[in-house]
Amino acid sequence: MRYNNKQNDKLIISNGDTTQTTEIGVATSAASSDDTTGRIQWHTGFVHAMRLYLKDYEDDIEFNEEFQLTRKPLSIDLTVVKKPDDLVIDNNIGRFFRKHNILEYKSPKDELNLETFYKVQAYALLYMISPANCDAYGAPVCENDMTISIVRAAYPRELMKELKELGYTIRENIRNIYHVDGAQFPIQIVITKPSSDAESSGKDEKDIIWLNALTTDISEDTYNDFLNNVNELDSRHSMFAETIFAIVSDVNEEKIETWKEAHSMMNDAMKRIMAKELKESKDEGRSEGLAKGRSEGLAEGRSEGQDLLTEAMLTAQKENISDPAKLEELGYDKNTSVCTITALKKLGIIS
Repeated sequence: MRYNNKQNDKLIISNGDTTQTTEIGVATSAASSDDTTGRIQWHTGFVHAMRLYLKDYEDDIEFNEEFQLTRKPLSIDLTVVKKPDDLVIDNNIGRFFRKHNILEYKSPKDELNLETFYKVQAYALLYMISPANCDAYGAPVCENDMTISIVRAAYPRELMKELKELGYTIRENIRNIYHVDGAQFPIQIVITKPSSDAESSGKDEKDIIWLNALTTDISEDTYNDFLNNVNELDSRHSMFAETIFAIVSDVNEEKIETWKEAHSMMNDAMKRIMAKELKESKDEGRSEGLAKGRSEGLAEGRSEGQDLLTEAMLTAQKENISDPAKLEELGYDKNTSVCTITALKKLGIIS
């Protein structure tokens, strides 16, 4: 399957002997598994995640999924080619890129070992001399114009140990991104599992959520962040998020259903325990416009005290807050803050 978005108004999808042309703005169906094999389409999810991760630069780069290196079935997972040579991609993964960039993705079920490390370098050499990339005089792609990125959810401990033993130098200049010195091409190994103390800019941390979500062990925070970011996408990019969402939902189905059930139970318990307080909060919210100091844009969506209390409850859980004053510091009114902490303590969620 290949996505080639050169004109940015059409999406050319090639799969086997069939080719389909679709308007970019129209969402196509995103199957999360192969109908004949039942295999999860991790690589498709990865390609779509990278498209979303680099969407701010899509007018200036070209995506080629499963770039054909030879006439026989041998292909690269993804290549990202800068159309202006001097384009600067300002995010943690893209800063490493040069003109031609080869990306190898290993799904959570795949092993990342020395075989993969050497194989992707062989791909790079074949890519350099591919007829599609040679200039009019037959000159190959310049070696200095290429990079290799290997992407995986978990840290490949055994591979890193072997690389060091073989004399390669491993540098972690950015959290979860490791540069390998000593190979023929610049190589970075990208670990997509979120770190609790990730040292990345707010913008890049938001963008990489598309890759963070591609895991069989997604956390509730990552799942919620993923959904929040999906809601912010325009129709042009939502088709890629649909593929990722289908994969995430399939491989984390039991966990996601548990979260949904828990939230429903907590909301029902809060209604029973805090009936009086909920009514007071609702009345106060209606009369005072739900604390206009929390901004008019949010006030419109909080016409019911129940919604505000639910939001405050989730905030208190996520931030581990047990003091109403701390919620007030985040902008919630006093009554809502007290009700929320009281409810959570009665439910035994906080002490």
